[in-house]
Amino acid sequence: MIKLTRRSFLRTSSLLGATAVLTGSSFQTMAQRSEITVTALGGIWEEAVRKAFVAPFEQKTGAKANVLLGSPPQWLSQIEANPQNPPIDVVITTPDLAISAAKTDLMDTFTVERLPNLADIPREFTDALSSKGTVFDYGVAGITYNKNTVKNPPKSFGEFVDRTAAGEWVASLPGISYAVTPIMLVWAMAKALGGGVENVSPFFDAMKKMRKNVIFWGGPNDFFNHLSSGEADIGIYFDGRTWAHYDAGATWIDFLNPTEGGSINALAVQKPKNAKELAWAYVDVMLSPESQLMFAEMLNYPVTNTKVRYPPHLEKRFTPWQQAHFPPYEKIALVRSEWVDRWNREIGG
Repeated sequence: MIKLTRRSFLRTSSLLGATAVLTGSSFQTMAQRSEITVTALGGIWEEAVRKAFVAPFEQKTGAKANVLLGSPPQWLSQIEANPQNPPIDVVITTPDLAISAAKTDLMDTFTVERLPNLADIPREFTDALSSKGTVFDYGVAGITYNKNTVKNPPKSFGEFVDRTAAGEWVASLPGISYAVTPIMLVWAMAKALGGGVENVSPFFDAMKKMRKNVIFWGGPNDFFNHLSSGEADIGIYFDGRTWAHYDAGATWIDFLNPTEGGSINALAVQKPKNAKELAWAYVDVMLSPESQLMFAEMLNYPVTNTKVRYPPHLEKRFTPWQQAHFPPYEKIALVRSEWVDRWNREIGG
């Protein structure tokens, strides 16, 4: 966590120039009739982006933010195809893709001079991307269960493995076809059981013990269907999606972060090099406590600005990022294919 002295220093530094550039009346005048292109995933995500980010940006600057729907790989391909005149000014992406884009020098560097609200984002979330962007929201992959059938849920990954192996329940786990499985299951469980990127044998040993009492899900809706139909009672799943189901009426569902800490599954924001300078104002709105709180309330995922104060019903749901683990994406990328091959040989299904 950033110390207050450092945060105070960064905030003071930003006042020397960036605030005037980003929020001054002269900037607003220049921004009239200007447009930028920003990205959003579909569904409730798009709605949250428009309400929490686009609307306050347009009100603040007088400029327009056009929302482009799609996926991070698609957006990054468009930027890479035309780096001198990128068709996207602000891109939302996953940390692994953000790191790759940073290595190819496609993205601008984030500083508090450009982004005053960056001073209130823990340095870990910016340093992880080599300062070529920052994480703005996150979730945790932990243990989701049916409260009606699992009265005493396991508190740790270790307990989860032992009790699944003993046949106390059927567990639903993400299958290897799901893109995040190497991070949220293989790496996270290996780490919890004494291994890590260099040694995932603890995970595969655990899977051998549990295998007869495990079924796999290939998409998030599959997991919920497993629990609601009674095919499974418990499994590894996301906190935000768990609470979305709860709010939709599935009040029998619950979530806990294992004592070892689940994996952080995050989203990052980046500004392509040569994108419009007005993009900095949009990113700063994204990082502001007001916009981040609105985003968190709409999506049931925590955000990264330390000034955000959640209402009580969200505060008790959200896992502090310090109690989870940020995956070493670069290292995992180097061995991911090996893990998939080993999964197919030893686990199948």
